[in-house]
Amino acid sequence: MTDPVQFDRAGSRAGTDHDDALQRLGRHAIALLQAARDSGDLALIAQAEAMAMAVGFTLAAQLPSAGSGAD
Repeated sequence: MTDPVQFDRAGSRAGTDHDDALQRLGRHAIALLQAARDSGDLALIAQAEAMAMAVGFTLAAQLPSAGSGAD
């Protein structure tokens, strides 16, 4: 993965570039999962689902934590 510090050094576009990278990562995970499901290969589907879950956890970790403990 990438080091978040490198985005801090990039200047004012740092947040935008980081957000774009996360969005692309999510879109690629979804596309890979859809392709695996279209193939019908159960092993490939299982691997794509595991990868999509890992990407989901990574993306969720990037969300602001404000208000998460209020529930």
